Amino acid sequence: MALQVFHIFEKKLDGMASRVSLWLLAFMLVLFVSSCQKTISGNGIVLDKGSGLPLKGVSIDAYLENPSPDTFQMHTVTDTNGSYFVYSNPQVCTGSCPDLYVQIVMTGYTSEYVKNPHGDTTYLSRSGQMQKDKK
Repeated sequence: MALQVFHIFEKKLDGMASRVSLWLLAFMLVLFVSSCQKTISGNGIVLDKGSGLPLKGVSIDAYLENPSPDTFQMHTVTDTNGSYFVYSNPQVCTGSCPDLYVQIVMTGYTSEYVKNPHGDTTYLSRSGQMQKDKK
């Protein structure tokens, strides 16, 4: 009799263990899918504010979260159409991913920052024009 009770109890424990294992596996799968690695990217066009023409060779630096040497991701330059494309190193994103910041710099022009560029057009002003506007 005691042996029969033991076997019934043992079967219930086995059933519970397999359900716990199944739930644990499901939880780990959800955690893995929600925190997979992502490459964060952005693109845009840089134009001269005065003429509206595309600027070729503009320096583009990409950063995550905030522009600093620690968050630097990549460097590129604009093409003949003033277009650029940047991306980050793969990031583990749980929930929302970090913001991508782009620093746009060209000698003779004021520099700009763009947050999460997705086809944005940035107009750069000539440095001399900016000083004349301030007077």
